[in-house]
Amino acid sequence: MKLVHTGTVLIIAATALAGCTVAGSEPTPTTTPTPAPTVHIDTSKHIGEQVDPVNTVWSGTDSGGDLTTFTLHADGTVAVSYSNNTYDYPGDTWRVEGGVLKIEVYLDANDGLAEYVATYSPESKTLDATMRTTKTAKELTVTLSQK
Repeated sequence: MKLVHTGTVLIIAATALAGCTVAGSEPTPTTTPTPAPTVHIDTSKHIGEQVDPVNTVWSGTDSGGDLTTFTLHADGTVAVSYSNNTYDYPGDTWRVEGGVLKIEVYLDANDGLAEYVATYSPESKTLDATMRTTKTAKELTVTLSQK
């Protein structure tokens, strides 16, 4: 019986395995997929931190008996209508601060601005707003529903 040297066996085995590989058949590394960026929505700029205000319309009858409607444009301006009169001036604006909707509408030289402050009621899905004029301190309230 012939004895084969262990070193010889290892060389033969390594040569046999090397012959089994074909050039270019090594596994190609896969690229790690780039995770999708996380989009953070600043809900403090939403009405009640829930409703995106951009291009929404809100309407209700104020405590003076007038149907009041606000259209919140994407550029931060607001169109407003009282009963049968509609106004859409670039100086009339809206913004949301900490979930509270604030609207400023110029009335006239006597009353100044009508400043609305509206909080969102998630139960009724309405806005409860108080309006106060800047020069005469007239006040009205209105509950607004989204249209």
